[in-house]
Amino acid sequence: MAYDVTVETGAPRRMYVLRGEALAQECFGKFLRMDVPLAANTVTFGGAKSLLWLGPEEWLLNVPEGEDDPLDGGFSPNDCEETAVVVDVSDHYSVIRIHGSETVDVLAQACGIDLVPESFAPGQCARCSFARTTGIVRPLDDRGGYEVIIESSYAQYAEQWLTNAIGMSPSDQA
Repeated sequence: MAYDVTVETGAPRRMYVLRGEALAQECFGKFLRMDVPLAANTVTFGGAKSLLWLGPEEWLLNVPEGEDDPLDGGFSPNDCEETAVVVDVSDHYSVIRIHGSETVDVLAQACGIDLVPESFAPGQCARCSFARTTGIVRPLDDRGGYEVIIESSYAQYAEQWLTNAIGMSPSDQA
């Protein structure tokens, strides 16, 4: 029996890892014109951009294709009063979107985090073990929509793993 879940490749986007201490965080926030998430496993938004907390001094900036890239020209980590690092990881990561009424049941097979909506809701994210690799999981909405950000070299494997977990062959998804 197949789960009521759909797996899709996410839309292309620019992604950057940002690293820095308190003054660098202020610098990032000011330049990006958005709050930098300081609470563990949270996400902040600035229009269509999102900034995911990955660690106490590390974030992942997502800029959807078609949006102005805030880091194209005009910003340099050297502009910050304290050491700041910005690394373009757009080619390093791929995005898989999964949605449907039974998404939590499928994702629970891949990762060990508590996915129930009361514990893991939109505005949160978690870097975790995912189907024998590593991914960043975040709920997109209250209707069973999730995003998995995975290293590009494992994207095809993760997509196939999810397709198998929902009980469908790749041709059934097309």
